[in-house]
Amino acid sequence: MASPPAASALAGTWSGTSTCVGDRPACKNEVVVYRFVALDDHPKQLRLLGDKIIGGKRLPMGALEFEYDEPTKTLRGEFTRGQTHGVWSFRVEGDAITGTLVILPERSVARDVKVHRVKDTEVPAAPAIHEYDED
Repeated sequence: MASPPAASALAGTWSGTSTCVGDRPACKNEVVVYRFVALDDHPKQLRLLGDKIIGGKRLPMGALEFEYDEPTKTLRGEFTRGQTHGVWSFRVEGDAITGTLVILPERSVARDVKVHRVKDTEVPAAPAIHEYDED
């Protein structure tokens, strides 16, 4: 039997910081919790359910699909929300993930992310999955 896809090994809960970069007055530094969920029909993809912690509660920020590149151990997810078009790029090193949000087309770095794998009991309770659905 074949070994499970590498992307599914990243499934689980990760927590850390998302820090603003540059002069972005509306940007706020955040403590974040990311849940990576394997996608059954897409072995190289993961769905990220992103939360920020405010007042001891996890508040959903949204969901995004990421493509995992096994040789480089990187995750990439591109999105457009409102007027913002950006790319999240993460590098996986064991139980740690670091990365950036780059805003397009100017290619300016907007955020730095540093998260590590945690147990669900180490972070506030997760929001319900339906809270990530976009209207």
